[in-house]
Amino acid sequence: MRETRTKRDLHALNEDGMVMCNPRDKEAAHRAEVEGIATLDANAVTCRKCLDLVRQRARSAT
Repeated sequence: MRETRTKRDLHALNEDGMVMCNPRDKEAAHRAEVEGIATLDANAVTCRKCLDLVRQRARSAT
């Protein structure tokens, strides 16, 4: 099955290297890193769930 999406969401990684919107799935974290759709830069994240989690973390840190 071929990938038909032209643009993929960019996901945030937590401090353990796991995707924030799916932290228990090690395979998802690996796929995100290999496919280049994971970042540590909070300003570059485009995944809606990851953005919400990044914002919640920022609010609780202040």
